Amino acid sequence: MSFNTDISTKLENSRNTLRKIARHDDTEFSKQSILNDMEKFVKMVNTMDETVLVPSRLMNLPQEGDDDPFNMFAMLNDLKTELLWAGDAEDHVERGRRVSDISDTESDASSAAGDSGIDGEEERESTARAAAACRKHLRGLRRSLRHLTAAAAHLTRSYQEEVGAPV
Repeated sequence: MSFNTDISTKLENSRNTLRKIARHDDTEFSKQSILNDMEKFVKMVNTMDETVLVPSRLMNLPQEGDDDPFNMFAMLNDLKTELLWAGDAEDHVERGRRVSDISDTESDASSAAGDSGIDGEEERESTARAAAACRKHLRGLRRSLRHLTAAAAHLTRSYQEEVGAPV
């Protein structure tokens, strides 16, 4: 199989995986859904990949603040892959720290729910705290996905301007 065919197959598999995640009775999901934000992010990173044919040319783009365009390109692709394929936490190391698969809240909620000594009232309170924490994390994830989607769009436009392609 050729290199281009492998990339095309991987991109199509990524798209199909996201579609499988979002599948339910309705044909679409809410525009406010986290799945909608995930799909937009994946599509924008795929568009960025299709546009940036020579990633090394990103090194010629001006750096904005701490955002190195080449490293941002790699980071956005890595995040997309991790989002779609959920690699093992041991495989992902970021700036010398391990990325955890489980948050403190999830760990507290799961250990509290497993205790046999917990009474019904405490369990309901623990569940309510876990639900509130989940909502908070989902809002943060949505903001992050929107920011990353905008970063991929900006990087794509900057590359197009650099190489003289129509924007």
